[in-house]
Amino acid sequence: MTLASRQPMRTNPFSTRFVRPGAVRYLPGSGPTPEALVARLSASGWRGQIVGPHGAGKSTLLASLAAPLSAAGRRTHWLALQGGRRTLPTGWARGAAESGANLLIVDGYEQLGIASRWALHLRCRWRGWGLLVTAHAPAGLPTLLEMKPRVATALAVVEQLLAGESAGIEPRVVAECFAAAGGNVRETLFALYDHWESLHR
Repeated sequence: MTLASRQPMRTNPFSTRFVRPGAVRYLPGSGPTPEALVARLSASGWRGQIVGPHGAGKSTLLASLAAPLSAAGRRTHWLALQGGRRTLPTGWARGAAESGANLLIVDGYEQLGIASRWALHLRCRWRGWGLLVTAHAPAGLPTLLEMKPRVATALAVVEQLLAGESAGIEPRVVAECFAAAGGNVRETLFALYDHWESLHR
């Protein structure tokens, strides 16, 4: 039995443009909604962290917070750190100030060295900015949510991507890819991209 039952899709539903953060809708499951997380962040003085392993969906969750943060009066400035970057981008503070931000969001905070972390915290306090980060492990800020990927999450994301179409993706295959990826949802989707291609050559 497959996850859906219509005609095969022509475009691979696991292509990067469909699975990038913001393209996939955050699925809270039994966890807090984006609005509830923003309420937690407000209660902690607009300082907080979202903790979880690589590929857990932290960036997707951040993207889902944009609307409720705006509704709460937060003007955000985002910094996405990649490739093991140990320092903040050149001109980041000026960019945040010029944008009129009152909340700085750092995705991939764990990559920063100690000096960069101190500089970030000092600048936020001096400017009166709030600070929201994602990290693989607790990083000294109030924890808003600790994300623990489950196979049910991967199955729900796949259902969302297939959107009622049949791509011949069985739940068993999703579970196998999830296990092979060590519980990394992002890597699971990459593996399913290859699986879909093998089915539709």
